[in-house]
Amino acid sequence: MKHLFKKSVLLILSILPLILFGQVEKDKKINFGIGIGVSINNVFNHVSNAEFQSRFSPILITANAQKQLGKKWSVLSELDYIHKGPKYHDINYLILSVLPQYRIFPKNITLLAGPYIAYMFKYESYGVVSKREDLKNYDVGADIGFLFSKKVNEKINLFLSPRVELGMMRFSFSNHLSYQLKMGVSFQ
Repeated sequence: MKHLFKKSVLLILSILPLILFGQVEKDKKINFGIGIGVSINNVFNHVSNAEFQSRFSPILITANAQKQLGKKWSVLSELDYIHKGPKYHDINYLILSVLPQYRIFPKNITLLAGPYIAYMFKYESYGVVSKREDLKNYDVGADIGFLFSKKVNEKINLFLSPRVELGMMRFSFSNHLSYQLKMGVSFQ
């Protein structure tokens, strides 16, 4: 059953962005973008109340598609590659999020919040790759933040997006907490 779930998650994470990006040619109201970012990562809600130190990670790569739903509403779908985890722990994830957005200031600032599902493909602790049975290969949670955009010309926008990502499942003995700053370019 666990093997089937892993394959299903990988299939969804692989196909959904292709579907979204494939719609770009058919529907001119879908924008797509790419970016990079940084994160400060930690865990919380540890079963033994253990304390961990936060860790800064410069590894966050993002691809996204945005569909305009009206004057103020849109939805942003992202596929991220990120290193998470507290100090001395390197946890590599692919994350798919679907984030409704609401424009709070004309043309350039939106509030976004929504769910994510993630697949962990590597867990390394103190330099040793772990294959423990109690590690979950998936995570679900919530992503909340802002998106600031600046139009460069008719086809290109720059974006900056501070976020908080909160894991809702214990992946092992605790949940994830990640503060992120994403930046990049989107194309109309």
